[in-house]
Amino acid sequence: MERPVQPVLKALVISPDEALRRALCARLVRLGHRSQPMGSSAEAAAWLASGMQADVVLAALPQPAPDLAGDCARLRARTANAGLPVLLLLPAPDEAQRTAALEGGADDCLAHDAGDALLAARLGRIAQACLRRAGCQARLQRQRAILDHIGDAVFTADADGRVVEANRAALRRFGAPPGGPFGQPLEAVLGLGPGQLGQADRLWLRGADGRGFWAQASGSRWAEAGRARTTWVLHDLTEALRHQRLRDEFLAGVSHELRTPLTSVLGAVGLLASGVAGRLPDAAQPLVAAAQRNGERLGRLIDDVLDLTKLEGDRLPLHCRPQPLAPLASEAVNAAQAYAARSGVQLALRCPPAASADAARWPAVDADRLLQVLANLISNAVKHSCAGQTVHIALMEDADGQRIEVSDRGSGVPAAFRPQLFEKFAQAEGSVQHGHGGTGLGLHLARLLVQRMGGRIGYAPGAGDVGSTFHVWFPTATATAPAGSGAAASTGASS
Repeated sequence: MERPVQPVLKALVISPDEALRRALCARLVRLGHRSQPMGSSAEAAAWLASGMQADVVLAALPQPAPDLAGDCARLRARTANAGLPVLLLLPAPDEAQRTAALEGGADDCLAHDAGDALLAARLGRIAQACLRRAGCQARLQRQRAILDHIGDAVFTADADGRVVEANRAALRRFGAPPGGPFGQPLEAVLGLGPGQLGQADRLWLRGADGRGFWAQASGSRWAEAGRARTTWVLHDLTEALRHQRLRDEFLAGVSHELRTPLTSVLGAVGLLASGVAGRLPDAAQPLVAAAQRNGERLGRLIDDVLDLTKLEGDRLPLHCRPQPLAPLASEAVNAAQAYAARSGVQLALRCPPAASADAARWPAVDADRLLQVLANLISNAVKHSCAGQTVHIALMEDADGQRIEVSDRGSGVPAAFRPQLFEKFAQAEGSVQHGHGGTGLGLHLARLLVQRMGGRIGYAPGAGDVGSTFHVWFPTATATAPAGSGAAASTGASS
């Protein structure tokens, strides 16, 4: 088996005996290494302190130095190599001297006349350790460089919430107090403790310059030598929010500009359809009806875009007050009856008799916006139902709130599409081809509205994946909505 190539070591040779020092240097050169002779450990320490480097120290002494431990410590303190190996060479070391050498900080103790083979083997072991150490240092430097070139602030905290590591962006953003943030509580550096960082989608933080900014925090837990660690990445949302605001302003402006001419077009088409300008030819009536139908669809899209920009910009006022849900569910069903009848679909509403009796159990909702949510869910159920089928709307109560379910026996939502169900402009493959196309904003708007009212929205497939059930749940006005309700809604998970 071919032996690995050993790296060349640079050895500090320390000996007060000049002849011995020269002989040892010559042996090292013969073994393929380099040497730097020194007359004393103090001289060697000064040489290292000047910035020079060595891989190993060979101290050839007449006997163990009185302060060998101190000498080893001083040598190692003067170099970046905290594990600088020290080989002590004595005239004829006995067991007691070897023991004293090892206890004093030397890595090994050899005789002055140790053979070249033994010395070469010992230096070979040190060379391999140098290779491993160099590899570890290179990886650490690479990881540190990667960490410091991440634009987001990154903090690592221990189990007590104290900072043990921070990247350059973190120090630049939040400042570096005397001694750095290390050992400081994370709350003292950020103004928020670890328990608060993961509780919201957005956090308001303040930098060292006193300016506040919105950020998103994500944490990952890991362990180092059995000790718990949590690394927090703080992503500055300032630029993303600025782009979102510009996009929202653009969409709002375009929507407003489209609304005025569209209203005029729909008015004119409506007058034509009503016969104000005279009876239309039979061939023209379907064309006018199609123009009116598509104009109304475009109007709904504009309304959805306007609502979306207001909701995402937190500019849509909601007027929530405690009120019973049964009358709102009934109103939503009555408003959808004509649309369902045109599709040959029945609507069935079921409410418990006492659902509206106890005012203390009423949720606080905005009636108009809840009707908008229910209209979307019911119209979706009707669109995906066949003629002759029934869409069921049910109001139920639990210990903390009330829930409205809308169920159909249609084709259901494909499993692969369910994670995207409540996302913006999301439409299942094939829905447009089968005549179920919409704006792709209805369920996303429903989710945002329900969340703003403190509730949850979710989806569950029907038995055997036939049909769908969408639900909205609201806590009673005297109860507190569970934390993370928004997260539950975004997954579409049934609660």
